[in-house]
Amino acid sequence: MTKYNLALKQALIEECLSARSVHEVALKHELSPSLLRRWVKGYEKHGAAGLIPKYSHYDAQFKLKVLQCIEQDGLSAQQACVRFDIRGPSSIRQWKRLYDEGGIEALHPNRARELNMPRKPSKQSSAGPSAPSDRELTPEQMLEELEYLRAENAYLKKLDALIQADPRTAQARKRKLSKD
Repeated sequence: MTKYNLALKQALIEECLSARSVHEVALKHELSPSLLRRWVKGYEKHGAAGLIPKYSHYDAQFKLKVLQCIEQDGLSAQQACVRFDIRGPSSIRQWKRLYDEGGIEALHPNRARELNMPRKPSKQSSAGPSAPSDRELTPEQMLEELEYLRAENAYLKKLDALIQADPRTAQARKRKLSKD
């Protein structure tokens, strides 16, 4: 999914380091100067490893350390990315927003899972040989399944409403209908 490969990034960085300004190189290659500047700083600090896409999950303590360093040292999100070897400043901005809204608890990585719809308790599918038939379920099991199915139904209705409300989806639907 990377738009720019490592060889291109390195070539652009070499061009910047050979007495040309980052802004000139960015304009010449139709890039954002801030993106190119982040590549140069990442390369200077971490070498070629600073240019390779990185998919890391950071714990709450690390996120808090980054946010505290930004506050104490007056760093920008871009500067913090270079210092802590984080690939995108959008992650840091999101951590800041989460921290402002919910404190340290909001920075825990498993928080997103709590917001998702609860999953049905793991059992074998009802078609499986050891799954009890509807007649064998206890009233408590029936109520539990009913609660799950209602939540699933409400979730799907909300999802459908969001899709219907999205103007891009509505435009695509109109285009498809006009072609038919």
